[in-house]
Amino acid sequence: MGIQGTSGRGATIRRLAFIAALAAGTIAAPAQAADQSSTANAAVIRPNTLIKTGDLDFGTLASGATGGTVTIDPVTGARSTSGSVTPVGAGEQRAVFQGTGGFLLLFVSGSNSATLARAGGGAAPMTATLTRAATTNGGGTALLGASAILFPSGVQTYYVGGTLTVPANQPAGDYSGTFTLTVNYL
Repeated sequence: MGIQGTSGRGATIRRLAFIAALAAGTIAAPAQAADQSSTANAAVIRPNTLIKTGDLDFGTLASGATGGTVTIDPVTGARSTSGSVTPVGAGEQRAVFQGTGGFLLLFVSGSNSATLARAGGGAAPMTATLTRAATTNGGGTALLGASAILFPSGVQTYYVGGTLTVPANQPAGDYSGTFTLTVNYL
């Protein structure tokens, strides 16, 4: 006999429903949890600013018995060699700069050559003759002379390539040098 208004069968059903809900929650819970974090970055620049986004790199090469040259095309970024200079692997690239400007004219100039010296010394430096290019308002890329006047449109991209003269039997090592690109906003 039970208490009036209750049913033994109803209480059993409620208990089974509670056990089923508890079991479902346990099965659905993950066995392990793992958190990963990452980094978000942003750079904000002022208008009429020039930033470097990539270095000029002639890549890895072997010097031969007669010397020669290695050239990085500023328009395409392609590498070519002459004489007994042999390219080894990849990794070459043109230098890339980006600038912003809202003025009517830009005057672009900079170094016409760079001297690359071996880290630690002990070898003759090599000289690179530099060439410049820039994106055009139509979206293409055009060669620039020693200096150029451009009509800007939003963000401008400038490229620097060049021809590195490699002497015969140049000693092995890492060679580096510096050059400048100047953009005057008029």
